Amino acid sequence: MDTPLRLLDAAPIVPGANVSRPLHEANGCKIVLFAMDAGQAISAHTVRFPAVVQVLDGRLRVTIGETVHAVEAGCAILLPAGMPHGVAAEQPARWLLTMMRPA
Repeated sequence: MDTPLRLLDAAPIVPGANVSRPLHEANGCKIVLFAMDAGQAISAHTVRFPAVVQVLDGRLRVTIGETVHAVEAGCAILLPAGMPHGVAAEQPARWLLTMMRPA
């Protein structure tokens, strides 16, 4: 990606779907753009590296361990390494996931 990318245009909301688009991967960092219709979810799972969710528009329900967070446009939340987490769209949402794997 060597030219500006309009993130909201690059991730249209598809009715009833969860769509992802990898944007970058190098040196242990991977960035993925997601578009999720309301009610779509990524079930709880655990990974060995931290990640950051940045909400571009809409609202997500992010569960980390037993705690549920409402994360809306303009906000970000850290997913700690080794902690179970899941993401659900409370309304149509587009968001970035940045995974920070050890190089």
